[in-house]
Amino acid sequence: MTNPITAILNAFRPASPRKVRAKYDLAQSTPHNKRHWAQTDSLSAKAAMSPAVRSLVRKRSRYERDNNSWYAGMVRTASNHIVSSGPRLEVQTANIDANTRLERAWLKWSRAVQIAEKLRVMVETYWIDGEVFAMRTARPRNWPISLDIRTYESEQCAMPFLGARIGDPWLDDGVRTDPNSNEVEYWFFDHHPGDTSFAPTLNGDWYSANDVIHLFRRERPGQVRGIPRCTSSLSTLPVMRRQEMATLLAAETAASFATYLKSTGGPDIAASPKDFAELEIAFNMLTTLPEGWSIEQVDPKHPGPLYEMFQRQALMSFSRCTNMPYALAAGTSKDSNFSSLKGDMKNVWEPEVRTEQNRIELSVIEPIFRWFLEDSVYVPGLLDGMPSITDIDHQWYWPPLPNLDEVDSATAAQLRVSTGQSTLSKEHANRGTDYDTECIRAAADFGVTVEQYKAALFAKILGSPAGSTVGGQPVAIPGQGVPAAASGEYTELKQAAWNNNQKRIRKTLDELISGTVSEGMARLTLQGIGLAPETIKGYIDDARDGQLQSPDLQPPVGAGVAA
Repeated sequence: MTNPITAILNAFRPASPRKVRAKYDLAQSTPHNKRHWAQTDSLSAKAAMSPAVRSLVRKRSRYERDNNSWYAGMVRTASNHIVSSGPRLEVQTANIDANTRLERAWLKWSRAVQIAEKLRVMVETYWIDGEVFAMRTARPRNWPISLDIRTYESEQCAMPFLGARIGDPWLDDGVRTDPNSNEVEYWFFDHHPGDTSFAPTLNGDWYSANDVIHLFRRERPGQVRGIPRCTSSLSTLPVMRRQEMATLLAAETAASFATYLKSTGGPDIAASPKDFAELEIAFNMLTTLPEGWSIEQVDPKHPGPLYEMFQRQALMSFSRCTNMPYALAAGTSKDSNFSSLKGDMKNVWEPEVRTEQNRIELSVIEPIFRWFLEDSVYVPGLLDGMPSITDIDHQWYWPPLPNLDEVDSATAAQLRVSTGQSTLSKEHANRGTDYDTECIRAAADFGVTVEQYKAALFAKILGSPAGSTVGGQPVAIPGQGVPAAASGEYTELKQAAWNNNQKRIRKTLDELISGTVSEGMARLTLQGIGLAPETIKGYIDDARDGQLQSPDLQPPVGAGVAA
């Protein structure tokens, strides 16, 4: 008989869990996949990217860049798009004059040391080797700002055999970090270990991280050194070159045989032509062949129909790890339509470029700018009116990518500015230009002052404050008409004045219809004649239809023109 207490406890005891037999196919090792997964491991980033592994991959990456046009072209395209002519500094403190002075000093210095060229070299090296280093140095001829930048390859930052800190868990091949993986100091050889000069190549020293730039892409937690960008697909490039050479050799072999003699008889036929004998064929010759022999030509079938398909697919596979669209990697968009090319550039390549620019800005440009400010302290008057060098608000603007549709871009920019989502300064900065500088140049081109030019832009985009003039003429405010007219202007047109200005009005409207002038310029011209806003609106609306309904330009009744 069951104990009552046991029965009660069993009633409240949870049921035994059922065994779950769910599993992942990927976690199974079978005779079909065990060879493929034989090289998997659980090594850390430092162990997986050991100095020996990085050295081997780096040398092979350089070799392919030097011998493969696809790889060399892709790296050069990436460098040109990411860096172009280098970032432009915009200082954003409250002192406008001090901002301009510092921006000009930076521009002059960056051109003297060719900072854009060094950035392009650093980007190419960083893509091919996986990382690149730089340190500040001095160039006395650039006084008073003698700052200069020296770049280093990966081999020059490595742990020497002598003086190695055995057992240091925060040391990885010449880079010592803190427990948070932040770089603390670097060991640099005085000379490149691969130099052929007679110098003590193992001599070197430790340098503070504040004086060193290290550009690389972190792909795993705890990673301290970089690996080439195309490591995952670098083995594709030799296959492409092997197929190219095999196709060429096959075509050359086929072309080497103009004709050949072929026996059509059995084994008993007399073999008069000697094996592999070379016979010269005379031009326009008629001849006979021995009995049982025929003459034929090699059928050249190279390159085969799959050659281009294989090369294309291989290049697509290789370029994918760089986020570079195939059309850009191949250097031609012959296989793409405009929409697909534009989508690839906008959705794939542009985010990659922006990400790389951000990485370079934080890892390279900002440290260089800090070094520049530290040297600027000793230049009399350069930082006058500026806050502390650690508090100078600034921003970097990179040259834009090639514009695939200027009209759409201009329309979008106009819409952003007119709706308050952007400013003219920001739009100019995104195009790699400075708004104030462009206003000065445009005002000089039109023969007006900068204030008049900006007032015209305001009138074009948002309307103009009362009393503003452009070229001596009042600027209209939308919904408010023209400000009080100056002496000598038409205030109410009589019929004689209308006849005198009829040709000028018709010419302006004809130019508006043909697209020679914009609506804003046409409106300003009609205001200069003295027409009332209602009259101008009537003619502008009339011209928008592509033709003038009133051939005699008779003004609408009550539109401000007296008979």
